Amino acid sequence: MNTPFSLNFLQQRGLLITLLGSSFLLLAAFAYEKITGLLPCPLCWLQRGVFVGFFLISLTALLLSYTALFKRLSLIRWLFIVAFALVMASGVGVALRHLYIKLNPNSVGCGLDVETLLDFFPLQDALAQMLVGSSDCAQAANFFGLPLPVWSLTGYLLLGSLAIYSLLTSSPT
Repeated sequence: MNTPFSLNFLQQRGLLITLLGSSFLLLAAFAYEKITGLLPCPLCWLQRGVFVGFFLISLTALLLSYTALFKRLSLIRWLFIVAFALVMASGVGVALRHLYIKLNPNSVGCGLDVETLLDFFPLQDALAQMLVGSSDCAQAANFFGLPLPVWSLTGYLLLGSLAIYSLLTSSPT
């Protein structure tokens, strides 16, 4: 069966596009921070962490994809598919939580900044507190008229779906 050029390209280069896309989005987030002077809230840091997860998983999968073991064992590809799905789901959850806070700013109170949380709390407690969010998460940070969590949500869905599609459709040789 012949696949259109664009689908064939995505099958073969999906992991590379995911790697480059997550890198670009991380750089864009840091550039936005520097240009606007707006410091990231706890949920923004978690969303950046999800893009770091995409970057690391796609880099590992891309490097392993050139090995004979990766091509022979479909179990390895399935482990990467599950990893991408988990990272994508966690990112979607964090972005939706962030959007909820933006729409309902009175749902959270003042919280500690990320640096303080990480300095004085165990990692598990700091992450739990970051997921709750703070009043900083309700700031009006928009890009082209859309809140930043909408852009993150779009990035998670596109990059995660692309990586999973690429891994699902790659055939062992």
